[in-house]
Amino acid sequence: MEVKISTVIITYNEERNIARCLESVKGIADEVVVVDSYSTDRTEEICKSYGAQFIRHSFRGHIEQKNWAITQARYPHILSLDADEALSDELRDSIMKVKQNWKHDGYYFNRLTSYCGKWIRHTSWYPSRKLRLWDARRGAWGGFNPHDKFILERRSTRRHLRGDILHYSYYSVDEHMEQINKFSSILARSYFEQGRQAWLISILLHPVWRFFKDYFLRLGFMDSYYGLIVSVNSAHETFLKYVKLRNHHLEYSRAKRQTICFFNSTKSWGGGEKWHFDVSNSFRQRHYPVLVITNRSGELKKRIQDSTRKSYRIRVNNLSFLNPFKVIRIAIILRREKVRVLIMNLSADMKVSGIAGRLAGVERIIYRRGSAIPVRDTPLNRFLFRRVLTDVIANSMETKRTLLRNNPNLVHPNKIHVIYNGIHLDKYESPAPEPVIRREDSEVLIGNAGRLVKQKGQEFLIDLAVRLDRAGLDFRIVIAGEGKLQAKLREYARQQGVSDRIMFAGFQRDMRAFMVSLDLFVLTSRWEGFGYVIVEAMMSEKPVVAFDLSSNPEIIEHNRNGYLVAPFDLDALAEAVIELVRHPDKREAFGSYGKEFVYKQFDYQNTLENVEQFIQSSQTRRV
Repeated sequence: MEVKISTVIITYNEERNIARCLESVKGIADEVVVVDSYSTDRTEEICKSYGAQFIRHSFRGHIEQKNWAITQARYPHILSLDADEALSDELRDSIMKVKQNWKHDGYYFNRLTSYCGKWIRHTSWYPSRKLRLWDARRGAWGGFNPHDKFILERRSTRRHLRGDILHYSYYSVDEHMEQINKFSSILARSYFEQGRQAWLISILLHPVWRFFKDYFLRLGFMDSYYGLIVSVNSAHETFLKYVKLRNHHLEYSRAKRQTICFFNSTKSWGGGEKWHFDVSNSFRQRHYPVLVITNRSGELKKRIQDSTRKSYRIRVNNLSFLNPFKVIRIAIILRREKVRVLIMNLSADMKVSGIAGRLAGVERIIYRRGSAIPVRDTPLNRFLFRRVLTDVIANSMETKRTLLRNNPNLVHPNKIHVIYNGIHLDKYESPAPEPVIRREDSEVLIGNAGRLVKQKGQEFLIDLAVRLDRAGLDFRIVIAGEGKLQAKLREYARQQGVSDRIMFAGFQRDMRAFMVSLDLFVLTSRWEGFGYVIVEAMMSEKPVVAFDLSSNPEIIEHNRNGYLVAPFDLDALAEAVIELVRHPDKREAFGSYGKEFVYKQFDYQNTLENVEQFIQSSQTRRV
């Protein structure tokens, strides 16, 4: 039975070879289909000059490209060639006879390779039998990249034809070395995907056996100098293949250790705890394995219980790192849970869990610094920052500056990564909740939120109330939060005669509902790592007044979204607040600009992307 043959060739930048290939199939091919991976040389021009059908298709692998290419052929009887191959005269005659009397499902030929101008007639390179003429309805390309092969169905018939495919492979040894590196990478990936292993004995023995087989058993020495080069390079490719395969397995083993652990043992709730809660929740939603270690009775622990994140509860104090049983217990947890990244928020946590992380072999040990106060220059801190931690995240530029104030060499500045806290802007797209604080008549509500501790400086609010009362304003100051100073603050307000002007609202779970209750927000902190509540106030379109210290200037643009006043200058603080109380139009303008500013600078999604990119970076760094 006489048949028509489609010659199918895949190409990429083959102007050096393709004309010879096309010339050799003249008179045999009834059509020529060239599938090209977007060549940038003259390949297309040459193919079209021979009347070939030229199709561009993105390269996804040798097997994938060749299987796709045969679907573009008009005839089912396929002659498959590479661009650097050509048919010998003897093989042309053999194929012509088959074309006139097709009897089998597939036909084999030998391939003879030209290497640096020398025909290699020994080693594993010859005879190299290739199935290149077949009925496409009886099989498909398979094998593994880049050593693809056409696989016929079981019970298919095959025959070997006389003649050679002439393979013009490498014009120089340098070309061969480049291809060895490329192909060994592809082979290693293919082997890895098949589940093949690479033991050290494989790396040692397989290359030795390959050289011995090619050079001695398959008579590579008969090809003189180039027979030696081919045999050595074949052994070298085998060596690289198994080395790269082993590296894939090592990388995979490291990749399996992907758990991200958030360690925060504080009982109270603040910006750091909110950051741990939000980021851990977001990473869980992005399908990262997440572990959270909290205090047994902390607010973070209570909120974690409402989610599906895995958690442990451990009590930590500033001397816990001296307790070997606690350190070992934490190390066991980190190793058992396959923790790759450990993120800590407190100094006490950094000491105990950082050391435990080193013992457990955690790859990234990150201290998230949220307080803009200097770190003491002590031997312990120098050990922790230089030998234990791999990175530091600072929540503001001011936090980064103060971290280095006492010891500029404690951490290299390039190892401190500033990632601002973000706010969930999508929560503010929904209708505002009902206010939780009801104003009386025309009073102006002035708000503050934070733990009732010395850092937050809530006693300044009582002093502020005294000044506002003297100015004859109708106002009330609402303080959200709990803490050990609550009783003292209540007593101080009573002593100053402004108890009726101060409202202690307690812990507010819904901060947005608290913020919408207010007319303006005043932050009196003595220092802040990042004034998260300032951003929350701005998103509720509230103007803000704060001391010009710490990170406040990174958030507040003076006279645009609020006022910055000299630190602890209560008269200046009162003057700024009075200005906003008496001018509702200015409150509205500041609030509107503040919300716009937050949208540009503090979108939580940007923060999350920065954190994800940072912790997934593959390089382990010791600071």
